[in-house]
Amino acid sequence: MSQSIVLYGGQFNPIHTAHMAVASEVYHCIKPDQFYFIPSFMSPLKAHDDYLDSSFRVKMIEYAIKDLGFGSIYLDEIERQGQSYTYDTVMRLLEKHPDSQIYFVIGTDQYEQLHKWHKIEQLKTLITFVIVNRDKAIQEVTSDMLAITIPRIDISSTLIRNRVKNGENIKVLVSPNVEQYIREEGLYEH
Repeated sequence: MSQSIVLYGGQFNPIHTAHMAVASEVYHCIKPDQFYFIPSFMSPLKAHDDYLDSSFRVKMIEYAIKDLGFGSIYLDEIERQGQSYTYDTVMRLLEKHPDSQIYFVIGTDQYEQLHKWHKIEQLKTLITFVIVNRDKAIQEVTSDMLAITIPRIDISSTLIRNRVKNGENIKVLVSPNVEQYIREEGLYEH
């Protein structure tokens, strides 16, 4: 039997309330059978200035999932290590779930870089991209993709890391459980 699976990948360094809002809006719009957060080991199109060991990032995602009330973590990219290509992740997922309808969530920033993605033409035949608006009110997409408009929340992981480093408040920018974990572990302080 075919099932629907949403994949939401990212560094999640840390996962914050804007990530959670995206996950919630997509989850409630698509109503998938499975919703996977996929923390990347190393994204090919991102800088890695503030690298944080994956075990900390995974723990923060677990706290966010508890707050959201849905989702699980797919550790394929972390276990594989090296560059994290979506194509490889999707192929491995399809080995386990061959009849699935797979949706892959990205923001405007990644949508505008899709031409740079590894094996993008093959990937487009395997999944449906779900594009959420980022830095704009509405995102226009091609007919083979799905656009979901979410409330604009201009929060970034970089902002949170910098605020922690400077001893500033991060309440509401991350969930209470994630904030407590960041404080207890002394993450991003240096």
